[in-house]
Amino acid sequence: MKNFQSILLAFLILTTFSSAHEGPWTASRPDGHAPISVMGDHMHAMGEWMLSYRYMTMEMEGLLKGTDSVSASDQLVGMVTMIPTSMTMDMHMLGLMHAVSEKWTLMGMINYLDNEMSMLMKSGMMTMPMYSKTSGLGDLKVGGLYDLAHWDNGRRIHVNLGFSGPTGSINEKSNGNVVGYGMQLGSGTWDFNPAITFLGQTEDYSWGAQVGGIIRIGDNDQDYSLGNRLEAALWGARKITDSLSTSAKFDYSSQSAVDGFDSRMMSMMSPSLSPASQGRDLTTFGLGLNYYFHGVDLKGHRIAAEWETPISQNVKGVQLELDSTWTLGWQYAW
Repeated sequence: MKNFQSILLAFLILTTFSSAHEGPWTASRPDGHAPISVMGDHMHAMGEWMLSYRYMTMEMEGLLKGTDSVSASDQLVGMVTMIPTSMTMDMHMLGLMHAVSEKWTLMGMINYLDNEMSMLMKSGMMTMPMYSKTSGLGDLKVGGLYDLAHWDNGRRIHVNLGFSGPTGSINEKSNGNVVGYGMQLGSGTWDFNPAITFLGQTEDYSWGAQVGGIIRIGDNDQDYSLGNRLEAALWGARKITDSLSTSAKFDYSSQSAVDGFDSRMMSMMSPSLSPASQGRDLTTFGLGLNYYFHGVDLKGHRIAAEWETPISQNVKGVQLELDSTWTLGWQYAW
C-alpha cells in the first residue's frame, strides 16, 4: 500500500506542475497511446474502430515467502510433497474498440493462454522434477469507456466500466490431477472491472494515470472466488520523432488471497493448491517503445513493445517470484 500511495503522490505532482498544451489531447501521435500493457487507456472519435493484438510473456522463477527468498527443498516438509520452481505464462490477446458516440467507446477482448509450470516432487527420501501445462481460451472481457471531461490544454479524463465473463476453464488437469489456481484459465466468476484514467499532453511529452481493479461477483462452480484486485499505473512518454516515442511506467497491484477453496485440490500438498498462497502486492517498473505509421499504405497502424521488471513484491504464503514481463502489440485504427 505504501507503493500505491507513492504512485498517487507522483500523479498529483505531475498533474499540478505539468505545462499546458495548445489544443485538445490527440491519439494521432506515437505517444498518443499508453504503454502497450495498459488497457482502456484511450478513447476514439465517433464512428472510429480499432483492432488490436497483444502478446505477453511472463517468467517466474525461485520462491518467495512474504518478501524473503526461500529454497524449494526447504519447503518440502511435513505434508508438502510438491513445490513449484518456475512458471512461464504466454498470453495472446485480441481486442476490438468502437466509438458509438463522442462520449462512449465500447470495447471487447478475448485471450488465449499457454501456461507451463516446473515442480519438485518428494517421493520418499528422493525428489524428482514434474511438469504441468494448460492452454486454452481465457475469460471474455467487455466494457465501455465514458468521457467525463476534456479540455483544450491537452488533458482529458474518462471512466472505464467493464465486466469479464467466465469463459475460461477452471477444470484444467495435468497428470490426471486438477492444477492449482494460478494454472487455471479463468476465474469462474463474473467480475466487475472499474477504472478511471487521466491523460495529459504537452508539445513533446504525454503522461497518464489509471486507477482501477477487479471485483469478484460471488463464488464460482467450485465454491471459491479469486481475490479482489487493486491496480494503479502511472506513465510518461517522450515523442522522439513524429513516428517514435519512448515511455516509462510504474505499476502497483494488490490482490487478496482466494476466498473459499476448491475441494478437488489437496491444499496441504503444495502451496500452488493452497488458497492462502494466492495473491500478492507487486510494484513494477517498465520501459516501452511506440511506433506510429504515417505513410499512406500503413496509415492508422502502430506497433509497440514494453519490458517490465519488479521493484518489490510481497506474496501471501509461499509463491513463485516474478522475474520479468514482455508485452508486444499491434493496433490498427480506421
